[in-house]
Amino acid sequence: MRSRGPAPATTTTCETATLRLNTRAPVLALLAGLALPLAGCAAHLGSNSGEPLAPDSILVCDRAYEPTFVDLVDSARERIDIVQWELLDGVATDEIIEVLGAAADRGLAIRVLLDEEISDNHTGVDRLLARGVNAKLDNNASVRVHAKMVVADGEQTLLGSTNWSTASIDYNHECNVKLKNSGSASYLVAWIDQLWKDSSLRQPPALEQSNDARHRALVNDGLLSHLLEHIEAASESIDFTMYATYLQPSDPSAPAMQVFAALASAASRGVLVRGVADWSDWNPGNNESNQDAVNWLETRGVDMRWEQPDVLTHAKAFRIDDGLQIQTANVSSGGLAYNHEAGAWVTETSVREDFQQWFDALWADSQDTPPAR
Repeated sequence: MRSRGPAPATTTTCETATLRLNTRAPVLALLAGLALPLAGCAAHLGSNSGEPLAPDSILVCDRAYEPTFVDLVDSARERIDIVQWELLDGVATDEIIEVLGAAADRGLAIRVLLDEEISDNHTGVDRLLARGVNAKLDNNASVRVHAKMVVADGEQTLLGSTNWSTASIDYNHECNVKLKNSGSASYLVAWIDQLWKDSSLRQPPALEQSNDARHRALVNDGLLSHLLEHIEAASESIDFTMYATYLQPSDPSAPAMQVFAALASAASRGVLVRGVADWSDWNPGNNESNQDAVNWLETRGVDMRWEQPDVLTHAKAFRIDDGLQIQTANVSSGGLAYNHEAGAWVTETSVREDFQQWFDALWADSQDTPPAR
């Protein structure tokens, strides 16, 4: 287990975040190394918008995930509800289990739902149970539980792209958001209740969220409809990341094609649309799928770049004008029509500014053509 003292303050999270730099582009990598670790820090420095120094949402990217998770769990008073796609063996995930076990020792009610498809999840459940954490696999092999979220005390939520693996926690480019909103948290707890009982159920919870327009939780089919609504209404600019997708030009009703068509339409009406696609040095099939999509988008006016292959860009995020949709779903039929997925829409200025700083650094460190095979 990695040694740790008291849960770090959020400012410490920002100061200690690190990035694996790309040695093949030292100048751009230096810029990225300076900018990406600061994602989330603007929330604590304030802004000219008049928002308070401690906003209700913060952006949690890259190495900021683990200290934010630790702080969230350590500050919980009564209960923690978790849904996670995978719990792989590794140093970083040993820390996750230890933190949850310590919370169980304090008397917190904790439940963790893992997808049954991942083989490591079966032993992961045993490891959690051995530390006093109520854990189980979902009960439907035909539907993936691909969400990644933690809800504390029905008040605060951490959700986004980070899986429970050492690669995701310690090395990948990831984007999450931490929400302090009881309406969104209660909605997601109700959804977890449904999944815990029967993961074959797909409908959203029959629970209204608050009218706070600054942040809203999204699940399953609500992700695609909400994303399309805001892309179609965009008037200035869109920045997004793409980890995995599948181009289906013969089927315009496919979820990915609906998203791509909306992005192309936005570009055609003068909206500046930029995307960064992942290029892996170990997954050629994913590279080919992404290249098909990038080619399709570029011919329709969308400005695309490729991330360096030695750092996986696993984030799933769309900044659309003044709002940001962070989600667990890839742009695919699986992600947007079949899996259990979650996300959030956030309009707080500090979060949007932090994401813009993170994305601009990612953009600067990316390239116009795919890296050599």
